[in-house]
Amino acid sequence: MTTAPADGPARRARPKDRKQRILTTAAELFRTDGYHAVSMSDIAERVGIVPSALYRHYRNKNELLVAAFDEALSRYEEEIEGVADPVEATRRIVHVTTGSRALDSLWSRDQGHLRPEERAVLLRRIRTVASGFASLIDAASEPGCVPADVTSWAVFAVVNWPGHRELPVPVADQPRMLMEAARAVVAAGLDPNRPQPETMSVGPAQIDAGARMLPASRREALLTTAITMFAARGYPNVSLDDIGDAVGIAGPSVYNHFSSKRDILVCGIRRSFDALWLELGRVLGQTTDPQVALDQLLAGYTRFAYGHWDLIAVCLSHTALLDGDELASLTRTYLDYVGEWRRLVHMCRPELTADEAQTLVDLTLAVVNGVVRVEVLRTPTLPDDARWLAAAVLSAPLPLVE
Repeated sequence: MTTAPADGPARRARPKDRKQRILTTAAELFRTDGYHAVSMSDIAERVGIVPSALYRHYRNKNELLVAAFDEALSRYEEEIEGVADPVEATRRIVHVTTGSRALDSLWSRDQGHLRPEERAVLLRRIRTVASGFASLIDAASEPGCVPADVTSWAVFAVVNWPGHRELPVPVADQPRMLMEAARAVVAAGLDPNRPQPETMSVGPAQIDAGARMLPASRREALLTTAITMFAARGYPNVSLDDIGDAVGIAGPSVYNHFSSKRDILVCGIRRSFDALWLELGRVLGQTTDPQVALDQLLAGYTRFAYGHWDLIAVCLSHTALLDGDELASLTRTYLDYVGEWRRLVHMCRPELTADEAQTLVDLTLAVVNGVVRVEVLRTPTLPDDARWLAAAVLSAPLPLVE
């Protein structure tokens, strides 16, 4: 039995894993609430320590953010080092992401909080991990296959999706679902018999964003410019003055068209859903075949995401900045939209549960959302490549759980 010394109570031993607990807690809070909304006190309270104890391990919040990225990337680097088989590498990647969901969502939303030199180092590591996996795929590729780098980023998009939104299937089933979806992407990427993509005459990769035409409407020009700036630099790092300067007006003049920066964000997100709902209505009005409807929906979604990658990035990364009625309304809109996809998938594959069908829809859209946000991938053939890989997820076999 432990007794207290005569001069006071027994001193509680510091847990050996306290630094790791701090980092894990911080990464999860950053993922769910956003870096800007989390304080060091919030992290300390969640861990169950006083702030001064936290500062013994990390000097500031920026250091914690860098450490969160470093830890996630280190896991990828360690798991795929020395692996030669793309399927085995895929299994290991799924293993990493089921243990940590912070990397993609944090990078998408909060990389703007990093110092330029920190961002450059981490971006180089991210690209090295992706290119290393792509080299495994490329070694198994034949002429006519999807470019290995597109397949590689598509796999990472699938396995990192739960960091953006929880999958509806039970936690125990999620690794199986992620593995089957990722395996389907790799198999589709290595299929040399796929339909060859059609090269568009003009695509986003061929247009200098700085030289593009803007709408004559000042309000629309502001909205278009702001959304691209939010996607490229991060919402917290763009001011109304920045937006006004880009369009050629004074920052305060933006208030003549929008009540706030948040108003611009909400308008952009709503605009994307309006467009997707219009396309869904068009497709459902022209066929009674659920498989045809799914094929057409996927084709339309891919075209939209390719042409409006910035809206996709903003919807994925910055919706969490909203709260209250705005967030509830947009969440409901999203769930209603993907619910239409789920209904069609269930009609085509009645052996699936509703949650399995929903998960396949989420991961299908994740493929498209993931690859269109990678600038180096946005070539004229990307829409067809993305559509092919995403379609493979919709039809991924799901072995019964024993």
